[in-house]
Amino acid sequence: MSQKSKTETNFGSIEGAAEYLGRLLEAVNEAQEDLKGEALLAASTGAERREQAIQLATYKLFQLKNHLTTSHRLLNDLRTIRRLLFAERQIEAPANAPEKTPGPLVTTAKSPDPTRAAAKRARTAPRATTR
Repeated sequence: MSQKSKTETNFGSIEGAAEYLGRLLEAVNEAQEDLKGEALLAASTGAERREQAIQLATYKLFQLKNHLTTSHRLLNDLRTIRRLLFAERQIEAPANAPEKTPGPLVTTAKSPDPTRAAAKRARTAPRATTR
């Protein structure tokens, strides 16, 4: 398979890119497990410099894993948005049900009662003092 067609296969769609990131996450997890064993070996042999390098590599893999996980979630969000935009995920409506159109935005907060607001202002207003 040529390099160009392999790239098109991996990133030709959101799903392909998400699958690729999933494989990268698996590789990072395997590398983290390998580094745990290497860290134990370095600690037991007293190779302090090697142990520090392994700690740095472990930290960098941790950062990479966080970035890949975030990117995977973003791809899932984009896939969901694409499905909504292109109506790929429509719920089948019954044939006799009328088509619903979105109505005005409705909020659940109560509108303020003008008499209560005026009474509150009167209670909190500064009062004149008399001697």
